[in-house]
Amino acid sequence: MNGVIKAGLGAAAALAALAGPALPASAATHTPAATHTPAATHTPAATHTPVRAASQCAVTAWGHKGYYMCGTDLERGYVDWNRDGHPDEVFVVAANRTIWHTWKNAHGWQVMPGNGRADDMVGPNGTGDPRRCIVVYVDKGYHYWQNCFYKGKWHTWTTTG
Repeated sequence: MNGVIKAGLGAAAALAALAGPALPASAATHTPAATHTPAATHTPAATHTPVRAASQCAVTAWGHKGYYMCGTDLERGYVDWNRDGHPDEVFVVAANRTIWHTWKNAHGWQVMPGNGRADDMVGPNGTGDPRRCIVVYVDKGYHYWQNCFYKGKWHTWTTTG
């Protein structure tokens, strides 16, 4: 995947990881607030309460090591915005359901704006929309949410069905 690799953690490391937050490695400097977002903010966080702790698996993209929720579709998070056969940005769902991304010139993994939460990755919207939109599942595929990048920034999470 040209600069992007993934690897599962060993059983001992996975169990140890459950004792602490499961965030991308750079999360220590970019830790999102640990509060629940009210439904009025229109974020995926408002539609699901986790019922079990998830294990984490390692992912490295452009030298930035982070972690994603094992069992989520990591491949769909590799986005080739320029359609040149190489990923331009990688999105993951962390074990605590936060959504993170990184790209070649990023300074590590960054939490997506809007306090979104997800259970799995869908990938880019693929509708031909000139905006760059990433779509996630909430409640294991019963609800879709997207966040789009245009006018130089990411916007709020909106439901797509």
